[in-house]
Amino acid sequence: MDKFRIVLADDHPLVLVGIRDLLATTPNLEITGAVSNPTDLIAHLENHHSNVAITDYSMPGDDAYGDGMRLIKYLIRRYPGLRIVVLTMVSNPMIISALYDAGVAAVVLKRDNLAEIAAALSMLRLGRKYYPPGFGRDRATSLQRKLIGERINSLSPKEFEVLRHFVRGETVTVVAENLKRSVKTISGQKASAMRKLNVQTDQELVAFCMESELFQ
Repeated sequence: MDKFRIVLADDHPLVLVGIRDLLATTPNLEITGAVSNPTDLIAHLENHHSNVAITDYSMPGDDAYGDGMRLIKYLIRRYPGLRIVVLTMVSNPMIISALYDAGVAAVVLKRDNLAEIAAALSMLRLGRKYYPPGFGRDRATSLQRKLIGERINSLSPKEFEVLRHFVRGETVTVVAENLKRSVKTISGQKASAMRKLNVQTDQELVAFCMESELFQ
């Protein structure tokens, strides 16, 4: 059985420690490194052979590579043989589906037991993708029965990413720089998202995201 050489990336030290401890007793596995930001992750991949990356979806503050979908798409494009396991607090079915569509091998929800990471790696060994417990594309349909879920699920992945950065306190100009899009495009995507969420002001937008725990 081929050994998995794994690099870990998460900006929360306790999460890294927890994953290391979890995987320490797993056979045919080697942790090649643990980093806390996207730039260090890329540097590690350039200098160490790893065939699996377990990375957090949200690691703010990295101007070089960003985080979220931007980072994931870069990893897939730059390292086509790398199998990517995404850790995330985001449970929006559309975003999870977009991650799989982009090419990730597994998505592990942080609200679930960390042992799911071991389950995900077991699926990867079988050459299969791992999906979070209870996840399915039909889940989006059931969530749409609820008003808040319906509004959230109507967001496109790009609109979702724009809001995620905006709610951090970034201006439209900064969001455009981080996502490598024009200010006009970002403004249009933000306005479209606000219409879908039925909010009229920035204050209402932030309040909606906080109350619905959209990015928690």
